[in-house]
Amino acid sequence: MLKITPIVATLLLALTTGTSFAEKAAENQLLATVNGVKVTADDLNMYMNTQPAEARPRSMNAAVEAVINREILRQEAIKQKLDKDDDFKKQLEAQKANILVNTLLAAQVEKADVSDAALKKEYDEQLANTDLNEYKARHILVKEEAEAKEIISQLKKDGDFQKLAKEKSTGPSGKDGGDLGWFAASTMVPEFGTALKTLKKGKFTETPVKTQFGWHVILLEDQRKRDVPDFEKSKSRLKQVVASKAVQEYVAKLAKKGKVELNQPEKK
Repeated sequence: MLKITPIVATLLLALTTGTSFAEKAAENQLLATVNGVKVTADDLNMYMNTQPAEARPRSMNAAVEAVINREILRQEAIKQKLDKDDDFKKQLEAQKANILVNTLLAAQVEKADVSDAALKKEYDEQLANTDLNEYKARHILVKEEAEAKEIISQLKKDGDFQKLAKEKSTGPSGKDGGDLGWFAASTMVPEFGTALKTLKKGKFTETPVKTQFGWHVILLEDQRKRDVPDFEKSKSRLKQVVASKAVQEYVAKLAKKGKVELNQPEKK
């Protein structure tokens, strides 16, 4: 026997305003009775909060129906003694562990210092440790070091870089004279980025640069500073970074104190 109480209007207001059901409906306000089991506004609120955004019901009627159907299915599962199944128990313990861990870490996020002073400190540290330069460069990519050295030799004799790139380069930019456009050094493989930073405007690498793709000859055409992101506009991102660091430090601290013994299999 299923009975529904008349609180849909109150709950609908909560859904449309984005406010939690628990804030709009009185604590434990009865939503329905399913075979004698009470389903409350708090149950509905918890159900909605634990669903992925894309899976949440789009209307209040659908939300009410979903939470009631869940209770009906829960009761049937217990009737079939699925709660006694070993696999179910293992999954339940895993879910409990996940919830406990998430609750613990959420508490650490709440404790994180996200004051303007802390955010400004993180902002300044990021700027100090970030290469704000952008580079406009060309490169010639070949398979063998000897060929790269020969190209460098030709460039030293006033060879045309773009022409040589079109003739010799095996990279996709070869047809464009090796043009890579503007980019940050960090977007390239480390060896390429490091070599690029040593060049002066208009100069090319006089030693071939080896990467996982082959051997490069790099020409730096221009260099400029990237726009620095505004502190006020960065606050939201900085809060996430600071909170994430607080969690990482907390986990590292606990891991350091914990006694962990790995079971290493014997080598045959």
